[in-house]
Amino acid sequence: MRLALALLCERRDECLGAMPVLVCHDEIVVECVTEQAVGVKGWLERAMVEGMDAVLNNVGEAHVPLEVEPRVASSWGEG
Repeated sequence: MRLALALLCERRDECLGAMPVLVCHDEIVVECVTEQAVGVKGWLERAMVEGMDAVLNNVGEAHVPLEVEPRVASSWGEG
């Protein structure tokens, strides 16, 4: 999770105006304007997968497949 947040920070120029506002257990909530939502969803998904991949698949021959389920909502409680 921390690596994903670091990647979001490093890549913040890819989604100007988007801001992580909440981290809870295995969720990252990012606030953005509606028009950015699809792009921000991809930005978040890439950071989460790459962050986990760096930890889970950095040694050995076995590869752990990674999947995240990003979604766009107008509030965190929606869904």
